[in-house]
Amino acid sequence: MAKKRRIGWEVLPQDARDPLMEKHPYYVPGIVVSDVKKHIFVSGQTGLRTGAQGNVLNAGDIADQTKTTIERVKSVLENEGAALDDVVQVTVFLRVASDRDKNAEIRARYFEGSPPTSTLVGVDLVHKEMLVEISAIAVL
Repeated sequence: MAKKRRIGWEVLPQDARDPLMEKHPYYVPGIVVSDVKKHIFVSGQTGLRTGAQGNVLNAGDIADQTKTTIERVKSVLENEGAALDDVVQVTVFLRVASDRDKNAEIRARYFEGSPPTSTLVGVDLVHKEMLVEISAIAVL
């Protein structure tokens, strides 16, 4: 199994620290991984849920879309014998940047023990109802 070591803020030179991000426990500056047997790259997953008629069931609900997105990432990982604890990097694409805190709150529930490194980008997503997309990298 891969060995993961979190790089904390304390090891970074003072001028490399980000005071804004230091106060957010879900933000990890870096992770060192060794003894890797397998890499799993999860393509961007989305959180839209549609009904039988093709209508979007969770339009405008960033919490539900984030949960659904992470559950889809989890499903891809489980198919390869991995879990969310094996994730070392996520990239989060948000339609509305102000949804950042709600998205982070939901992500923190799923990545409690060992949060991955993360990058958040504000973008114009493919569908107007889509609020979030997440890709991930896991190691075993």
